[in-house]
Amino acid sequence: MRITIRTFLFFICFISSTELKADNINPKNMLVSLDSSLIHKAEFEKNTLAKIKHLKDKRHFTSISEKFDNYQTLFQEYSSYQYDSAYVYANHLLQIAHQAKNPDYEVEARCDIVFCLLSAGLYKEAFDEFGKVNVIGSSKNSRMLYYKTAARLNYDNSDYIHAEPYQQQYVNKGNQYTDSLLTYLIPNSSDYLYSLGMKQMKNRQYASCLDTFNELLNRHDIEEHTKAIITSCMGWIYLSKKDDNRAMFYLAQAAIYDNESVTRETTALCTLARLLYKIGDIQRATEYVRQSLSNATFYGARQRVIEVSSILPIIEQDRFSIVKKQRNTVALAALLAVVLLLLLSYSLWVIRKQMRRLKGHRTP
Repeated sequence: MRITIRTFLFFICFISSTELKADNINPKNMLVSLDSSLIHKAEFEKNTLAKIKHLKDKRHFTSISEKFDNYQTLFQEYSSYQYDSAYVYANHLLQIAHQAKNPDYEVEARCDIVFCLLSAGLYKEAFDEFGKVNVIGSSKNSRMLYYKTAARLNYDNSDYIHAEPYQQQYVNKGNQYTDSLLTYLIPNSSDYLYSLGMKQMKNRQYASCLDTFNELLNRHDIEEHTKAIITSCMGWIYLSKKDDNRAMFYLAQAAIYDNESVTRETTALCTLARLLYKIGDIQRATEYVRQSLSNATFYGARQRVIEVSSILPIIEQDRFSIVKKQRNTVALAALLAVVLLLLLSYSLWVIRKQMRRLKGHRTP
């Protein structure tokens, strides 16, 4: 019977270790990789700024379409990096669309403006701007962009409101737009899986969502910024499932993708900081929250600044308490050392005195 129990326990341990290796989940190593990535933050930003400068230096265009494409690329570079500049180029795109009287250009430009307003936390303004989008006479790609923007607008607003029955109403609207978008997309393509995964997540179909996102991460045709969004969503799902190890792993991975793609409008680093604070890693939590606040302020994301600003004082207070305790411990240790030194000195003095006395008694 003992042999059977030992064999069973060994089998369970073997299966558990095999699963961990297969999943390749090591949050500690991922945190070390994140720390290393953040050290090189300025280098990644320098590369992006050099690319932006190159695009801005191009002043001569052979056609309106070439100018539109150039401004669209500049918008993409700024879209998750800095709100003010992204908003400026989105409006430049709208001006070009009006000049060209091109319905596709106008749909794209207005959807870009909606993206900017959403990222900056201006939800009412985003809905107002979206109401101006007109897809009549536009191409299939423009209608796809329209449905994609509409889905994100409603899903993001549901997260912002976070109160029933309104939250579910916006989720339902987002579902409708996503369903329309999926009819245009090629089944099992990267865009299809991304949209499907987002819908599954918003509808709390977490198991199906994780399968979809894992399949998407195995693709080789997705950009770092998209990977950042996917892994951030996966981290949030595991956080809601109380699986802190996997949540930490994917949130740290998302933060690395954000840092290396120079994304300043992000939630992964702040969410990770909250988790680390909960498990007692105050030093990392403090640093990550500070960087999150710096990113949100630089981008101009008002809702993120408010969110992170509310967390920082709490973590800072705990960090101060820990430092204070450490200082008190060091001071107490120093005091005890001094007392021991004094006792030792006194003991040596007493011993020497006794030895001199004994020596005096022995002298004839």
